[in-house]
Amino acid sequence: MAQMQLSAEKREVGWSALGLGVTALAFKGAAWSYPQGADTIWLVGAATLAAVGVLGARDVWRVRRQGDAA
Repeated sequence: MAQMQLSAEKREVGWSALGLGVTALAFKGAAWSYPQGADTIWLVGAATLAAVGVLGARDVWRVRRQGDAA
């Protein structure tokens, strides 16, 4: 059986999406378990999701740039 090979860029996009999803689920669980602080939890969660998104985009950009250089 042949293995599926993904490009490095697609792998980075996948890992970034997974990171965003796991982070969102963590904050969703936190907001659900402590409804009195849900507004604050989601505020911190939004900032964290933005940071995770920027870091993921940076990695995708880095891989894309290395691919162009090769």
